[in-house]
Amino acid sequence: MSKEQLIEELREAIELKRMKLNKMVVDNVDKKALLKFSEELDDLIRKFYEIKLNKK
Repeated sequence: MSKEQLIEELREAIELKRMKLNKMVVDNVDKKALLKFSEELDDLIRKFYEIKLNKK
């Protein structure tokens, strides 16, 4: 898989998780579940930027 493809897949996964996280906040989901999901989103964002910034 090329870096371009990986970046695009991560971008899509991040957007889907953001939408789900926003819905969880609106639906008053348990704070522990919210924190866990938010940490998963943070990990995806970190991976995205690691790949994107190391791209030359």
